[in-house]
Amino acid sequence: MEPLKFAPWTSEIDLGFYSALGNLKLNHDRLDSAARRIHNTALTQDHVPAGFYRGEGYIRNYNTMDEYKQVDKPAHIERAGRTIWDAINDGAIFSCPSLLSSFSAICYADLKKFKFTYQFAYPTLHSDPTWSCSTAQKISPKETLELVDKVQTWRYSVDGRQHGFFLAKKIRGDLLDDDHVSHTPLDEPDDRDFEHDHKPDDTPDDRWNITALADYETGFFNDVDADDQCTCFADPSTFESNPGWMLRDLLVLVRQRWRLEKLHIMCHRETQARPETPHAIFFEVESVKPTEGDHYATFPSSPEGRDSLSSFPTARSIAPSERVPMPDITAWDRDTRSTNSSPIVNMGVYIWSSSSGVHALSVTRCLIGLEVRKITFVGNAKLSYSNPYYVITASARMSMSEAEANRNGKGNGRGIGEGQDRG
Repeated sequence: MEPLKFAPWTSEIDLGFYSALGNLKLNHDRLDSAARRIHNTALTQDHVPAGFYRGEGYIRNYNTMDEYKQVDKPAHIERAGRTIWDAINDGAIFSCPSLLSSFSAICYADLKKFKFTYQFAYPTLHSDPTWSCSTAQKISPKETLELVDKVQTWRYSVDGRQHGFFLAKKIRGDLLDDDHVSHTPLDEPDDRDFEHDHKPDDTPDDRWNITALADYETGFFNDVDADDQCTCFADPSTFESNPGWMLRDLLVLVRQRWRLEKLHIMCHRETQARPETPHAIFFEVESVKPTEGDHYATFPSSPEGRDSLSSFPTARSIAPSERVPMPDITAWDRDTRSTNSSPIVNMGVYIWSSSSGVHALSVTRCLIGLEVRKITFVGNAKLSYSNPYYVITASARMSMSEAEANRNGKGNGRGIGEGQDRG
């Protein structure tokens, strides 16, 4: 037995995420910075694409950078971890096992500059004492194909929140009943002797039975040999012997709810292109019994006890003082595209906010004329790409400048009609 080691966790953010996040802030959240439920594959959709597994998450999109910087990062991680802990203790985790791979995110979207600041946290509950594991093993291609088929069939019969974590038991060939024996297909001539339809090397193989985690407490593993019992999860890791990080929370559930110190783990790694290729790994984990009696695991109740919680944000370090990712997508959203899209962004912002300068007075008059009754003033003195398109600036004696005048945030270029009195 060796100490159980996990694969390093990394996350990837698609460019479409930033576009969706900006649209969500502009058209839906607006000044509301309350937490919003999301999934690991979408901001607004509840459907999980084929080949993906659901992860429960929350995101808070703050209105200003100051609000973002004032967030208590350790408390943010602790709240996310306590959600998992409470679900394990009250049994709610069995109706939503995807909480075991939950995450939380905080961000700030600067829609004017196309810059986004964010930090993702993946809370994990650490087991004390720790677990040890045996050498990882794989099964044959034929048995792998049988396993993949059973898992895929089971998924169609349960809710998407159950897909990532499940139980499996192996039914040995000599214990199979008649329902497991395959006979002659209907499209073949039925001229064989069914009493001798199996060749000597065509004996029934082992079969798998798949079910949800909740069925452990209803006797799913009763009268099943310990070597044929598997606690399984969808493993994103590609390491030969190191499982993914979500196994940490699954082991806390096993110890806290089922009082197990020894079990078999299956890291299910399915490949759509070649399902018969054996990627899944099997190993046995073992841990000594906790010395605290009935308290198999505890959650920190004070700031000093937060060390038992950990997260793996997208930054290299989880320290709150470290710099968090601040992607600048202006290189992706080229100048011409930015020039054309910025007016749309700004006009959307003007639906619920406006700057508090002289310019805002003109905008406010128009909004009042459009029967807008609630206007929020937010000060911002920087010139944006969209200013050349504000025809309303003529009433504020502002010259309309060209797009080149606003490149890189510089408003000192040659303007259109500069020096003319447009009042």
